[in-house]
Amino acid sequence: MSKLVKPIEYASSQGISRQAVYAKIKKGTLDSKTVDGKMYIVVDEVEGKEEISKPKKEEPSAHLIDVKELLTSKDQTISVLKESISDLKHTNTEINTTLRGEIELLKQVFTEMRNLYVKQVDYMVIDKQKEVETQPAPLEAISLEATKEEDDCWITLDEFFERCKITKEKRKIKVVKRLRKAFMKDDERIKMEDDTIYLSCYHFYEDILNKKS
Repeated sequence: MSKLVKPIEYASSQGISRQAVYAKIKKGTLDSKTVDGKMYIVVDEVEGKEEISKPKKEEPSAHLIDVKELLTSKDQTISVLKESISDLKHTNTEINTTLRGEIELLKQVFTEMRNLYVKQVDYMVIDKQKEVETQPAPLEAISLEATKEEDDCWITLDEFFERCKITKEKRKIKVVKRLRKAFMKDDERIKMEDDTIYLSCYHFYEDILNKKS
């Protein structure tokens, strides 16, 4: 047999709050009945004792199941991430090692190419110098060099006497007098510096040597 009990009385007999009673009713774990617009709790009586209807065994809510699954999935995800991080570190180490090797190889290739280029340039310069050296000098340059040599080719009186094989002092004195007179007449074969006579080595002097005094 059952009877109706007010929610506040039921809460007091069970030692819970009235809000907890309404929550159980809402969840369907507590039997209730509405009479004349008022809600009552349905309580069973057994052998003269009131037996409060036992709440139905609550099954784990879907929310709790989802949380457990999420926690399990989280642990699995963390484990996979750790393995992935370890693999990435290993892969990065291999990549860095490979890149270092390729960089060193490029450096060696660049050094060899630079050395070959420098040697090639040196060979080109040497060949150019040889080509310039083997080419005949222009006529104008030869003429200028000859002229320069002529301008620079002057001999002293002693060398002149030696060439002309004049050994006697009297003859030397006569020749010197004639050379001085020729110089005074602007003879281009003769020049004087500090009262010293110089004679051009590319001219003849028979007119002076054989001149009758």
